[in-house]
Amino acid sequence: MSHNGMHDRLPRASRAVAADPHRMVAAAGGRAPRTVSALCEQFAEVCESAVDPLEIASALEFEGLGDQAAKLRYGFRDVFALAQDMYFRVQRRPAEPEDPPDPWRDSGRFRPLLHSLLYALPGICFPAAIGLLIGHGVEITLIVALLVAWSTGQGLAYVGYIRLGRTTDLAQTRRVLQVALTAGLAVVVAALATTAHLAHSPTPALIFGAGEGAYMLGAGVLMVLGEERWLLAALAPGVLGSAVFLGLGRPLHLEHAVWAALAATPLLALALAIYFTRRTGPAPEGQVFEPSEWLGALPAAGFGLVAAGLLIFPVAAGVHGRGGVNIGALLAALPLSLSMGAAEWSLLWYRRRTQRLLRTTRELRKFGLKARLVLVAAVAQYVVAAAALIAAAVAIAGATGLVHPHLAYLPQLGAYLALAAAMFLALMLQALGSRIFPLVACAAALAIEIVFRHQGVPAQIAVCTELMLVLGIFAVVALGKSVRHAT
Repeated sequence: MSHNGMHDRLPRASRAVAADPHRMVAAAGGRAPRTVSALCEQFAEVCESAVDPLEIASALEFEGLGDQAAKLRYGFRDVFALAQDMYFRVQRRPAEPEDPPDPWRDSGRFRPLLHSLLYALPGICFPAAIGLLIGHGVEITLIVALLVAWSTGQGLAYVGYIRLGRTTDLAQTRRVLQVALTAGLAVVVAALATTAHLAHSPTPALIFGAGEGAYMLGAGVLMVLGEERWLLAALAPGVLGSAVFLGLGRPLHLEHAVWAALAATPLLALALAIYFTRRTGPAPEGQVFEPSEWLGALPAAGFGLVAAGLLIFPVAAGVHGRGGVNIGALLAALPLSLSMGAAEWSLLWYRRRTQRLLRTTRELRKFGLKARLVLVAAVAQYVVAAAALIAAAVAIAGATGLVHPHLAYLPQLGAYLALAAAMFLALMLQALGSRIFPLVACAAALAIEIVFRHQGVPAQIAVCTELMLVLGIFAVVALGKSVRHAT
């Protein structure tokens, strides 16, 4: 071993001593301990943290205790024999490493709250737009637009976050997001063109659906790049215009102004996304098309499609599965959008706690038990937040006279609360590497709900509850393993 190599292995205290020649001379002189036990006490920090006797021998030699001192003073043939004896005399007590930096600290304390607003504010545009969208095929066009927007948005976010996590070159991520944004817009246009041909959709519905898709994709780009605060500026025209329009009782002379305000929001979001993705500078190193990334986006896009289906199907199917207004589902839609911020906060809380458990728990069985308890706590606090938001929405809707709260809405609200818990569990599983099972489980639940749609709300309650239990049991088993939390 070289002189520098041994020095690199020394603990901090020994390096300081080794750098002082006077202390080295003193250690080799008459003030050095006369017994091995006393020597072990002097070198206790080195002995307790040493990984092998060679590390102790290195420390001894750097402090001036060589083979001659080992033989004459302590009766060993050389310093390595002395170090080996010291190694077995002292119990290992390695110093605890410093806590690694929190990988989620950069997310910011108020970022989940901002995301809650960004998820919920677009919902204000829908009541204003519904009065302007009249004609055959409007409903199917809006549903298709929402499904496509959710799925493409999820796929874009997956590709962006994966590339962002694999490279420190932000230009690469921007270049990938450029391609993903272009591909997503092409999918939205193709889906709406097909819908227009099959359902003979009116032009205003197609424009609104295209704007919905453009906003979702633009918002996804800005969130991946950490520029989501700009979305507030993009949302301002559509949200404020819709609020004024609704507050004035939907006056006919303001229809064109509302359309202009609604159109401004997706155009601004798209323009901001293009601006931030074009700030790439020189051509970045690395491939834009990596098959594993783009193929990996398919489950994410599929989950976005299925999740959107589970959320909007009860609204479209109605209380009895034959269409019509579903007040309970409408009352739950906006607070569930707001609860996405609470879901993000609960997920960050859960990941911080499990990472702390990895550092402090010595037995796998204890880790599994504690990790499952943390999982239950995270789900419980999210469900409480979602229930509080739903209750607040019902109270506000009743106070403003939009609806008259009735006990008949409780089963529908309960079904959506179970669905919210299931979606939160699915997000947790996906964040920790289990992506296929949540997709399959949610797709099966949606298929069952569609097949038994004529059973109405009872079928939805049964499906959402069973989905929550299935995902919950799987999460308890899968997330109790330390390997799931290693990254």
